[in-house]
Amino acid sequence: MSTLRGLRSLFRNLLRRDRTERDLDAEVRAHLDLLIQEKLREGLPPDEARRAARIELGGLEQLKEEVRAVRAGAWLEQLRKDLRYGARQLLRHPGLTFVTVLTLAAGIGANTAMFSMVNGVLLRPLPVPSPERIVVLAIAEKGSALGAQGFSYPEFTEFRAEAGSFCDILGAALAGPEVGFTAGDRTESISLTAVSNNYFSGLGVNPAVGRLLQPGEGETPGEQGVLVLGYSYWLRRFGGDPDIVGRKARIAGIPVSIIGVTPKDFYGSHSIFDIEGYVSLSTIAQDEHWKKIWTDRGMRMILAMARLKADVSRTQAQARLDVISARLAKQYPATDGRVTVRVIPERLARPIPYANNPVLVLSGLFLALTGLILLLACGNVANILIARASVRRAEMAIRTALGAGRGRLIRQLLAETMLLAILGGCLGVLLAVWLNRMLGTVHFPSFPVRLDYGLDWRVFAFALAAACGSGIAAGISPAIRATHANIHVVLHGGSGGDSSVRDVHRVRGDLMAAQVAGSLMLLIVAGLFVRSLQSAQETYLGIDPGPVLNLTLDPQTSNYDRTQTTEFYRALEARLSALPGVESVSQAAFVPIESPPDRRPVYVPDRPLPPGQRPPTALYNRVDAGYFKTLRVPILRGRGISAADDENAPAVAIINQTMADQFWPHEDPIGKRFQVKESSAPIIEVVGVMQDGKYLSIGEDPQPYFCVPLLQDFVSRRVLQIRSSRPLAPLGDEVRSELTRVALGVPVLGLRTMHDAIAGAKGLFMYRLGASLAAAMGALGLLLAVIGVYGMVSYATAQRTHEIGIRRALGASSADIGKLVLGRGMQVIIGGVLAGLVGAWLLSRVMAGYLLGVSSNDSLTYCGSTLLICAVTLLASWIPARRALRVDPMIALRHE
Repeated sequence: MSTLRGLRSLFRNLLRRDRTERDLDAEVRAHLDLLIQEKLREGLPPDEARRAARIELGGLEQLKEEVRAVRAGAWLEQLRKDLRYGARQLLRHPGLTFVTVLTLAAGIGANTAMFSMVNGVLLRPLPVPSPERIVVLAIAEKGSALGAQGFSYPEFTEFRAEAGSFCDILGAALAGPEVGFTAGDRTESISLTAVSNNYFSGLGVNPAVGRLLQPGEGETPGEQGVLVLGYSYWLRRFGGDPDIVGRKARIAGIPVSIIGVTPKDFYGSHSIFDIEGYVSLSTIAQDEHWKKIWTDRGMRMILAMARLKADVSRTQAQARLDVISARLAKQYPATDGRVTVRVIPERLARPIPYANNPVLVLSGLFLALTGLILLLACGNVANILIARASVRRAEMAIRTALGAGRGRLIRQLLAETMLLAILGGCLGVLLAVWLNRMLGTVHFPSFPVRLDYGLDWRVFAFALAAACGSGIAAGISPAIRATHANIHVVLHGGSGGDSSVRDVHRVRGDLMAAQVAGSLMLLIVAGLFVRSLQSAQETYLGIDPGPVLNLTLDPQTSNYDRTQTTEFYRALEARLSALPGVESVSQAAFVPIESPPDRRPVYVPDRPLPPGQRPPTALYNRVDAGYFKTLRVPILRGRGISAADDENAPAVAIINQTMADQFWPHEDPIGKRFQVKESSAPIIEVVGVMQDGKYLSIGEDPQPYFCVPLLQDFVSRRVLQIRSSRPLAPLGDEVRSELTRVALGVPVLGLRTMHDAIAGAKGLFMYRLGASLAAAMGALGLLLAVIGVYGMVSYATAQRTHEIGIRRALGASSADIGKLVLGRGMQVIIGGVLAGLVGAWLLSRVMAGYLLGVSSNDSLTYCGSTLLICAVTLLASWIPARRALRVDPMIALRHE
């Protein structure tokens, strides 16, 4: 009977909803012990007693699970009721609901749009099987100023052969964004990548049409050229024709056979690059620029990746690769003696491992800035809800008097806030979709970039997390304060006590100060980015970019030999020079910033290198005699290139000031000599020194650079610079017409103004994008701060209407009333400004390395942003204060 009574007691305890799971488990264990003791007293052996007790108690365990289900159902029923009641409350106040939802939508939408950008560039996995096993092998030379580089082909094959037991190493080399592709009678530029023969098999990519490169082909000198088309390019150029397989074409004049098409969702292995074609290494090696790839260990062009075996970790792979590196360092001390290889997860090496740090840092920075916007939005909503909570104190007091616990009331209020947050999240996702479509139309001049801002499960999960977090952040404080009032005072018609009112005003003032601080931080960051853009636009490039038209050609794509190419350029330059308004025409192998020049090792004959030390390098370009005149490159000393500097004349070069200072400091560089290969190479004499410029990017530091005559260093692919005194738009049509008259079959690989070239990805584009995003965030933050300040001051003024009436009736002047209303607001604004300045100073430390020509402590930016935030917030405070000055004392006295 005692056991039966205990079981009934346990049954009742299980049904009590205030008992925790730990309490219930403890009671089950206690009753189990009682049952065991009772069985033992009945004479059962210990093992059988425990078994019998567990069998008898099994029903209660099942009962406990049923109680859990009942509790869960009751909780869901409560949640349903809370949400239904919350929806009715929101519908009763549509204006308040609209403002709060719109505010949260702005914050959530900005964050979702920014996260979708980061997701598309850094987080979305490669569309290949088991992408988590794909790693990037970053090779770097210790002590080299160049930082990380690519693999040379000999290094790549040695690593691939020795690492085959634990990973499959594959490689790709970007062959250029503008390579001439001829199919049929049509030639156009194509973005191209040269890949190893195990590239597609290592990634696990299958063809959409035809076949892909296979292990064993494509890496033998002289092998027939093959081409794999990217899926999007196949649709755009050939209309998705499956019969394209087997068709003959030409890449930069090299005969190729089209063998297949990549799958629809594969755009290459380098994240943001939109690769339109893939060729074998043996194909690209037929080009003049690539012919040394098989043997030159200093030609580091291959970006290597690897697929780790299923049972191999990154740490294990790193250890084994270190062993291979050490062996190669001993075998080839001149080229590999200081080389290290790091194993990096593929996502952490985007877009390429040698240029991903700025991408990672700036992505984190802009995510933090949009997060700050969301906090400002939450602060605004919290301020609104706190004001609303003061109106609902009577409701909360009545509910408490009827038996509702404080936790129950808080859950009810949080349910209302979560409804607002979910509605704001839905609207925010729609806003993010619209913003992403706008960003998707951004064009990267002369750069094969594909930015996929599509919404996937990560973006939706982020938006849901942002909405839920916003609902909790904005609603928890108002819910706690709404349920904190003394019910006896409230039910008897009191205000809850002056201290409670003062506490509410203090909290709302703190929120407003935080909004001002956050808005000021956003404004300062935006100002620094805008100032950096201005500095980039005013940076001296070493050339005069306008009005100049760049025409990119490669007669080799039309099977021109060297003699025909030389004659073609001579005839075309003569005809272009005769066009009306054309001041000068010149030729060069590369355009500064748009297409980066080559880099060559520099040897000074009378300065032998220490054993094991590699020679310093310098950028170089091939130009003709008119280059310095057309682009107006200042010659500081000596002379420029002349028409007499042909293949029969001594080799000469024009160097920049940085190269002169680095190789011949405190000496006259004119007449100095150097070589760009080993000692057997021709000696080049310095005949002139030109002004430093920008060659790789606008933000680069000064680096050595030299030019050699095109007549002494032949190259087929060239850029013609055409300086004109009349508009360039109609000139482009005339240039195409003249090209047709000279040679009908030579395609135009590029025709754009020099200003467009400078505005590309390595020029002003990133500065403009950063300034635009930061400015938009700053404007949104400022708007949220103004709304918050206006709302707080308006609410405070309304609460003091009766007091204002008494003061006016007792003779207070308008100035006195203005000080009363504005005083608290000004204190909060000043506090927020001080906090914002400190926060902006800390945040700008992260930005210091990404600003051009402006300090992270730029006084003009800090002062201008501070004055702006003060002006607009004071205006937001003055509007309700001005309204308070017009209050009739008699009306104010009847306010309550």
